[in-house]
Amino acid sequence: MLDLIVNPKARRGEGISEVKKAAAFFDGKGVSYTLHYTEYRKHATELAYRLTIGGAETIVSCGGDGTIHEIINGIIKARAELENSGREFVTKLALLPCGTGNDFMRSAGLSIDTLAAAEKVLSGAASPVDAIEIDGVYEICFACRGIDVDVVNMVNASKRKTKSSYLKKILLCLFKRINYNFRIIIDGKELSERGVIVAVVNGSKLASGMNICPEASVSDGFLDVIIIRNRRVPSLLYHLVKLTGQNFIDGKTVLHYKAKSVEIYTEQDLIDIDGELFENKKFDAKIAPNMINLIR
Repeated sequence: MLDLIVNPKARRGEGISEVKKAAAFFDGKGVSYTLHYTEYRKHATELAYRLTIGGAETIVSCGGDGTIHEIINGIIKARAELENSGREFVTKLALLPCGTGNDFMRSAGLSIDTLAAAEKVLSGAASPVDAIEIDGVYEICFACRGIDVDVVNMVNASKRKTKSSYLKKILLCLFKRINYNFRIIIDGKELSERGVIVAVVNGSKLASGMNICPEASVSDGFLDVIIIRNRRVPSLLYHLVKLTGQNFIDGKTVLHYKAKSVEIYTEQDLIDIDGELFENKKFDAKIAPNMINLIR
């Protein structure tokens, strides 16, 4: 039995066609499933929590990275309650590529072809993957401070969100020479940097498949910190181009650290966690290993 949590607004409403394609595939295989449609912000969290508490065998996320983010927060909350009360936690998570970027699926090595992903829902084995906790909220993909927050604000305000929207807004911020002063504490060691962004990532992909951190793994028990320093626009543009390859991190303009915990302080109040902006939260990211049983 599958429980499909469907975000009808994913990919600006176009993701629903992928859900129908997967549903037809499941029908053809004689697989039983229930569709649960989200109706408001964080509804996926409520649905995932209720289903997990009720012993759901497999929850299938039918949306983008934001939908996965909401679902894993519901699953993790329910898991803690089940285990604290001595009850068994059995729920597995599966993914369908119904979002714009599908970056977590890419990071986890899953196909972003809908039929291939649907086949994996049925044939794949569950294995544990990490999450990252930030002041009570769980991150599955990335969390940032810096121009990413400005970019998300602009993208969310756009009438049409496309795969290139994020990159276009980054370019705009770079040409405006927006920079921030960061104080960063990585596993207890403090450093100061002036730069455009500090990101804490769980996987290797960001912004529709860009290689933000090729060394990152969703199941290695570490979080990865990426710092992009303040440089002239041509240098930053050069490094952006390198995001499409495998050598983005050079140790000079782009720094990389593996860690168990990191705190990030700057003059900016907001935090971007998996594409959602949060206020009044301390950026105190800690690895939460083996929190989700992912089918892949």
